Amino acid sequence: MTESDLFYRLVYTSRATSPVDAIALAELSRQRNRRTGITGGLAVIDAVYLQYLEGTEEAVEKLFVKILEDPRHCDVKVLERRHTPRRMFTNWRMALLEWTDRTRDIYVSFTPGGKLDLYQTDPSTAAPLFRAWAATSDWLKGATEKDDGAAPCPEG
Repeated sequence: MTESDLFYRLVYTSRATSPVDAIALAELSRQRNRRTGITGGLAVIDAVYLQYLEGTEEAVEKLFVKILEDPRHCDVKVLERRHTPRRMFTNWRMALLEWTDRTRDIYVSFTPGGKLDLYQTDPSTAAPLFRAWAATSDWLKGATEKDDGAAPCPEG
């Protein structure tokens, strides 16, 4: 398998510069991502974003440049950039994590000290964290999201 056959993922965290309407943001992302072939997941809490983007390297990096230039973000920190053989969020143009006791417990289990602070997510656990979250049903996929009832693909 060559690099051009692989998907690409980028996980980042950033701070919001103003109050966040996460549902509206996820819906806008879904509409835009449908055109570019990007899929992923978004978690937002306490004005901090944690986002997992996947698709072609070109599409993901082009979107990330826009994120870097977006005045709604500051203190952008890349946690992971790499090629991967398959998507984790195959049918989800941008799923929004719903904060439940289960998703909080999952986050805390990946975080030394157990503090719920997305900006302090450890880069080495960012993708496994999203993989654990993806195995739950705690996602808001939106009315326009294609959902064939299948769970997201596990990453191998």
